[in-house]
Amino acid sequence: MTDQVRTEAERVADALRESIIARTRPPGSRLIERTIAAELGVSRLPVRDALRVLEREGLVARVGRSIAVRQLGLRDLGELAEVSEAFDVVAARLAAERRDDAEVERIRSTFAEVGRSIGGDDAGATARSVLAYRGAIADASRNPFVLEISTLLRGREAGAVLAPRLIAEHGAAVVRAIEARDAAAADEGVRAQYAAARSALRAEVLDELEAKVAASRAAGGR
Repeated sequence: MTDQVRTEAERVADALRESIIARTRPPGSRLIERTIAAELGVSRLPVRDALRVLEREGLVARVGRSIAVRQLGLRDLGELAEVSEAFDVVAARLAAERRDDAEVERIRSTFAEVGRSIGGDDAGATARSVLAYRGAIADASRNPFVLEISTLLRGREAGAVLAPRLIAEHGAAVVRAIEARDAAAADEGVRAQYAAARSALRAEVLDELEAKVAASRAAGGR
């Protein structure tokens, strides 16, 4: 691979990753090499290389002979949330212990942006605000392995595991704890966010089961 193709492949991967996170390419949508190449003004080779990168990251998956944006089911989201919670607890505790004033201000501003973006017409902006907020906490941890894992998790989740509404409701306690250098309170705040997320996920699972039962009964009654 030439340097030019490598650079183009990285650019294509960045563009596709951003569009997946922003949900302009929603879960389940097919990714067609020639279409993407035309959109981004490149040949199909860097697109092919970029799709391989995103496949390794878990953002896309092969469906038969096609490649599509990975679609996470409720079980997938629950399992991913287990990993994300453990990671976010570590990131928040380290951020509380190590942050400086500039990092606190970035955490505050990104958290405020989450609240402002909720309810707007741009779902992509909301997803990006969530990722920016969580990324600001990871950066403040000053641990290179936390940063590496953060990049992987943020790509996998695409803002889906922890809903923006729950961050807006519970995140203020995390921000205050980091500002106060209170690692235990930061830990507790993150766990409260995920407890709320689990409750919401259980409710969604029950709603889905009830809908299936109702549909089955309706079909049986015809």
